[in-house]
Amino acid sequence: MPPPAPVPTPESDRKDWRVVFAAFLCIVFIFGVPTMVMPVIYSPIIDEFGWTRTQVTLVATIKFGAGAVVGIFFGALADRFSIRKLVLAAGVLSGVSMVGFLAVDSLAEFYVVGLLMGLGAISVMVAMKVLVSKRFFARQGVAIGATMLGTSVAGTFTPVLTSVLIDLYGWRMAVALESVGIWLVALPAFLWMVTESESGPTRVRTPAAVVAQAASPPAADPAAGLAFSEILRTRTFWYIGLAVWLIGFVDQSMGQHLVLYLDRDVGLGRSVAAGVLSAVFFISIAGKLGFGWIYDRLSIKGIMVCYYLMAVSVLLLFPAQMVVMLVLFSLTRGLAHGGAIVDIPVMAKHCFGPRALGKTIGVLTACVTLGFAAGPPIVGYLYDSQGSYRTAFFLLAGLSVASGLALLGVTPTYRDRMRLTTAGSEQPTAPARGSLAGVS
Repeated sequence: MPPPAPVPTPESDRKDWRVVFAAFLCIVFIFGVPTMVMPVIYSPIIDEFGWTRTQVTLVATIKFGAGAVVGIFFGALADRFSIRKLVLAAGVLSGVSMVGFLAVDSLAEFYVVGLLMGLGAISVMVAMKVLVSKRFFARQGVAIGATMLGTSVAGTFTPVLTSVLIDLYGWRMAVALESVGIWLVALPAFLWMVTESESGPTRVRTPAAVVAQAASPPAADPAAGLAFSEILRTRTFWYIGLAVWLIGFVDQSMGQHLVLYLDRDVGLGRSVAAGVLSAVFFISIAGKLGFGWIYDRLSIKGIMVCYYLMAVSVLLLFPAQMVVMLVLFSLTRGLAHGGAIVDIPVMAKHCFGPRALGKTIGVLTACVTLGFAAGPPIVGYLYDSQGSYRTAFFLLAGLSVASGLALLGVTPTYRDRMRLTTAGSEQPTAPARGSLAGVS
């Protein structure tokens, strides 16, 4: 196992938050914008080519399926190579693929550029989770939440900007122009703010008390500090994998079908439905930061609360005709969606530690991405076969509860072990700088 990194100092803490800001910009422009632009261009593509909705939206399933594969391999690469170089490669791939939409003139070409764009975006998402998780300990949840705010920020401006650019230049040029944020903002900022040493494979922040006791560590625990091959043999890992697959199924199903349901089934109209979607993204900002703070304090129990809140949000869709219920839905859905974005890095580190963090986050990201891919078409099939979302919504609420129950047998072993270690080393009159309360 590689030696721990130097003990944190006020200067290194400031550098850590600089890394978070750089990661946030990457999430906005390399992950968020490419993800949010796709639903907006579906309509003009259908108008031009006459493709069906199934043909056009299949690109999302292809992207998520490929993302599951890349999550596994990219996580392993993040444990062995510089994340700085990996992000550069993934960002270039995403930017080039967006420019590649200028050459799309067939369904196959559409799928290929969409696939490449998805590979770059998912790779950056995994890289940012690994990088920030390695840099932080006690405040990991808040740091991940701040990083993942990028998806909410992208969701607030990308749809409107894309619509304006389509009217001015057409859908192909609209996508190409929105790659500017990658070339001029995300990649330059990341390469400037994150040094090679800060993004290396062994750069893991460790509490000072653990460094001091490295010569005589506590007894080994079956779910903490294990090699990845050992992690795969624990039930804890598979419980978490099941839980995130279920919540991914629910989260993406609601995201893809919300506007259609509110517009056509509830009869609120397209503008109101879009307004609700914007409100959900805005509220998810509080969800990411708020649940990140809760996860730092409650760990797995806090994540279970988030998953149960997701079930409540689904059930609130039934009386969505009522303004009060629609407001409550927007609040609960936004908070739960935000919390569900920052859960994987916290569970990976709290349960297994930093030894194989990249691989663990990568495989768990693959699990949630498979849920993303499976949910929307199944919910669509239930609607097409029954003429309503009634059965589908009950299914989603049930799966949300099941995802929380799957975590009942999960214990944050590494987190608990580090808390005991740091607490035991504190001096009554002069707490160490590396105690849990002062370590990031």
